[in-house]
Amino acid sequence: MRAFAKVAPRHTFFTHVSAAVAWGLPLPLAVLRGDPSSDGAEHRPRDVDAAVLKPHRASRAANVRGRQLATRAVSVREHDGLRLASPASVWAQLADELTVAELIEVGDAIVHVPRMRGMIRGQVGLATMRQLEASVATGRRRGAGKLRSALALIRVGAASPFETRVRLGIIDGGLPEPELDIDLFDENGDPIGYTEIAFPSYRLLVECEGDHHRLDPAQWNRDIEKHAACVRAGWTVLRLTAAHAYPSVAPAVARIRDALIRNGWTP
Repeated sequence: MRAFAKVAPRHTFFTHVSAAVAWGLPLPLAVLRGDPSSDGAEHRPRDVDAAVLKPHRASRAANVRGRQLATRAVSVREHDGLRLASPASVWAQLADELTVAELIEVGDAIVHVPRMRGMIRGQVGLATMRQLEASVATGRRRGAGKLRSALALIRVGAASPFETRVRLGIIDGGLPEPELDIDLFDENGDPIGYTEIAFPSYRLLVECEGDHHRLDPAQWNRDIEKHAACVRAGWTVLRLTAAHAYPSVAPAVARIRDALIRNGWTP
């Protein structure tokens, strides 16, 4: 992308999968691959997705998927030295290549408001729910049905595809919908930390443990102290790893269901 940007006309910008990569959005490996080699042994890199607005002509450069888009169909922003379709525009563009569940994962990542430091949240994510809604309503969209289905299940608060996958499994499993990214305090009102998935009515916290929790000694020690403080404050802490959610989320849902029942939930 950076190489092409040096030689492309100034009105060119990146879209679709290329823009999603530049925005740091989670994508399945399959969409990052290009066509297989002639002997089928390996995939070459995917072509770069680049676009222009009408009436400019789409690029025909080698290794570039050139597109000509209507002005109403996309907004353009600059990020990290590149001209990109906005995150909300990119999300709508991906409907051609992603499943509804994958669109939810990407949508969750776009609307997520990151933590700046500890209990301090940032102000905004890459886009808002309203901007995602507007991206679906702008003209005729390929995959509009998938986008609308995904939009209904996107939530602010999921910080990773792992968390989104667990949340969707909870909903599909008929369990109560959890709260996301909530602050935790002890009996004196002092902050303990925050958690990814919580069922406050049943005093249950679900922690999705990624590899960074295991590989970072400081993070590991903080987690131990936080979980102990949560137990003292009357919470049950249920810890999940990727093995509980991949390739099937059923083990995670079963563990959460059992914990909810133990804490008073009636199916």
